Amino acid sequence: MRKIYIIISILMSAAMAFSQPKVNIMPVDFNSSDDDFAPCFTQNGRILFFTSNRDGDQKIYYVERNSEGWSSPEELKGDVNEGAQIGSVTVTPDGQFMVFAAYNNGKEGQGRTDLFSARKVYGVWTDIQNLGPNVNSEYWDSQPALTSDGNTLFFVSDRPGGMGGTDIYMSTRTRDGWSKAVNIGSPINSEYDEMSPVMAVDNKTMTFASNRPGGMGGFDIYVSKYQGNNFTAPLNPGLPINSSSDEYYYVSQTNSDIAYFSSDRGGGSGGLDIYMAVPNPYGSDAVVMVQGTVKDAMTDKPLGSKITVTDLHTGKKVADMRSDDEDGSYYVVLQPGKTYSITAQKDGYLFYSDKYEVDPTDTGHVENKDIFLSPLESGDTRLLIFFDFDKSDLKDESIPELERIVEFLKDNPNIKIQIEGHTDDVGSDDYNNKLSLDRANSVKNYLVNAGIDASRIKTVGYGKKQPLVKGTSDDARAKNRRVAMRIIK
Repeated sequence: MRKIYIIISILMSAAMAFSQPKVNIMPVDFNSSDDDFAPCFTQNGRILFFTSNRDGDQKIYYVERNSEGWSSPEELKGDVNEGAQIGSVTVTPDGQFMVFAAYNNGKEGQGRTDLFSARKVYGVWTDIQNLGPNVNSEYWDSQPALTSDGNTLFFVSDRPGGMGGTDIYMSTRTRDGWSKAVNIGSPINSEYDEMSPVMAVDNKTMTFASNRPGGMGGFDIYVSKYQGNNFTAPLNPGLPINSSSDEYYYVSQTNSDIAYFSSDRGGGSGGLDIYMAVPNPYGSDAVVMVQGTVKDAMTDKPLGSKITVTDLHTGKKVADMRSDDEDGSYYVVLQPGKTYSITAQKDGYLFYSDKYEVDPTDTGHVENKDIFLSPLESGDTRLLIFFDFDKSDLKDESIPELERIVEFLKDNPNIKIQIEGHTDDVGSDDYNNKLSLDRANSVKNYLVNAGIDASRIKTVGYGKKQPLVKGTSDDARAKNRRVAMRIIK
């Protein structure tokens, strides 16, 4: 039976190779004579992290893309590379949070190799934290992979109770830390060894390596999709992605036709090398990348701030990110077919939110948008508050923003605010004045019911007297229909 399975698998691989466009495989120019592996992208492909033994000890390095290609590799700055064996890193799209594997790194751990997290603070990776006993075991725990929202972690372990020698496990991030890791089971795991999971930015496309029968030889790359709470049967891409040697860590660059992977095939610089595949035959679904800089609205100074991504249909927070402490840059990945708010928050400033509707058929693009935060002493901000046409009843999509106002006022008990309602230019002055005031009062009522003292909230309806933009187009009118919050004390 196994011989038949092998023959069928080889025939399928040959058929796939025949049907796919020619894929060019090229080694990257920053490989060394030692092992170089586990590529990982962040900041929309601008930075690539990888693991290397080039200086005798296994460490994490990074390269940065510029107009001439990739920069020369540099060892990661900070506390991450302390220890004898450091490697296999995964980083969130904003480039501010990572999970990495470490052996004997001087930190208290659960076993011989554990998973740790680190944060980037003013250009240095620090705040090293062991992910704890829910994730780590007394055995080998390594090769982490985060989803693009940073909330789900896949990793590899040889702990007892698995399906094979090494299996892929999963843990989710909660308010109380990481959940108890679970074996993701078949069809991903098998009685053989599964390694190097990578979850693409669409949070659907998983690639991993396995030495199960039917491959090209050694460890092969496999591709699976997460659909309906289950993974599809893994697909072996065949030649030229796989070879008679070992292949690991297949990473698709966001919204491009380029992939990177690791292999010890002949013709490289030595040991495991990183290769580029063009065009990428197994890329992830397209996503929308929103990027820009968070700045002080008064001085234009870049700000490090908390970035919260919320699904407005469900009201659930789907990601916590950060803008960079040094240059204020932020990067957020949005999935097609959803409506989000992106909110920037920093102590001493009013928060700012914006709405993003991502079309289900969006083929993927990058949207550039700078965010300006107003200092509290001069603060005003537009609120993501939604009403039906000609109504003053709050829609459910408004709740995440309303809760942000509640949290802000509780964190700043000495502040008083003014809620300002505005309408477009359709209708009489008297009618619009009343409608805008009613909408402002709806916001106040929600805040009071949430425990905020009514004396701290003033409301005013400006009707159509203070348009944000001029014009009578649908877009101009939509921008003028708004609710704002202003600091009055």
